[in-house]
Amino acid sequence: MFEKELDRARKSLKKLLSTSDPYVPLQAILANEHIHPAYRAFFGAEVAWWVHEERAIRNSNPRFDTNESHIRELSAKLDEAYVRSARFDHEELTATIDAAVKTRLNFLVRPRTSLKWFVFRGEPTKPLHEIVLRLSYLYDHAYLTEGIRTWARSRGADGAPSYEILSIVEFERIVEKVDNDAILDLSQDEFVRLLNPIFTFFAENNPDLPPESVPTESVIIFMDDKGAIPISQALERLLYREDMRLLTRSKFLDVIDQVIEEIEQPTASQPVTSQPATSQPATSESATPEAADLEVADLAVADLEVADVEVASTLESAYELRYQRYLRETDADGRAKFLAKLFGGESVAMETLIGEVLGSETWKIAAARLDKFFIRKGIEVNSAVAMEFAHALNRAFR
Repeated sequence: MFEKELDRARKSLKKLLSTSDPYVPLQAILANEHIHPAYRAFFGAEVAWWVHEERAIRNSNPRFDTNESHIRELSAKLDEAYVRSARFDHEELTATIDAAVKTRLNFLVRPRTSLKWFVFRGEPTKPLHEIVLRLSYLYDHAYLTEGIRTWARSRGADGAPSYEILSIVEFERIVEKVDNDAILDLSQDEFVRLLNPIFTFFAENNPDLPPESVPTESVIIFMDDKGAIPISQALERLLYREDMRLLTRSKFLDVIDQVIEEIEQPTASQPVTSQPATSQPATSESATPEAADLEVADLAVADLEVADVEVASTLESAYELRYQRYLRETDADGRAKFLAKLFGGESVAMETLIGEVLGSETWKIAAARLDKFFIRKGIEVNSAVAMEFAHALNRAFR
């Protein structure tokens, strides 16, 4: 996902670091103000990790008492000299550029999840001082990394290394608490400003985007990572039902307002179940979400029936291309989940629907077919698995 932007970011960074010399010194990278601070921080942290590994090797030698004061003093000076003299050969430079760009984008759009995997790297536990070292790779969302450092300092990880062992489960809890505490009292405008680094990244690396807009998917991922599921689902509905692939700050604020209004609506009026059976039919403003979805689907299906008349043979080749994209956008486990939860294990029914959806002339027609299927089968169109399936099919139309 976002491969075009990643590729441009990599190429831009490689151009800034291009040289005929066999090595690129760390000091030259850090002094180059044309390189984004996020990447300079990543290179600096990578060298700090090299030094950490070298120090661990020295300290593990049982033949010497490395806790002796003179050795500790000399070791600290050696570490400083290592940093000053650090350099990257071309192979290591390329690998670090790739890691820096991928890590930055992942941290931008899914900070909580990226922190967990980047810091622990699949291991169940980590020493606290190594966790703090890994945080130095990450530049964006500084409120989050600094909040974790503040917690670590309270545990003695400031100054002398703390060898307290932390589990990945406990780390997740700390990250969630730090994040929630930081955003709890934010206004809606302040919350939207958390997306500024994402807007900056896409503006720098995708000149084809309209000004002040980002891919809707990036914000969906960000909201999912924050646990703001109602907002992410509202954005998913806009993406796959209205094909709204780009999002502005003002539109995002509108979505937040709408979600808040929907959440507060039940408390502002009597529950629907309390209305007598003889009450007047609900208007479009008071209709239940299910009824509203059905009305939208019926209207879209009417459009579909008209459009079907004009289906051309060229859709066959379009279908093949979309089907290959769909396969690339999903994995075997995801498709198995769709099969079990949406189609009751009936593979023929699943392939038939996929064929109808991906063979549609436009996404509007495809989305109507999909909604009609969900309603006919009694599947909640806003359920997580239904939205995930729809999202995967929507991406195939790109």
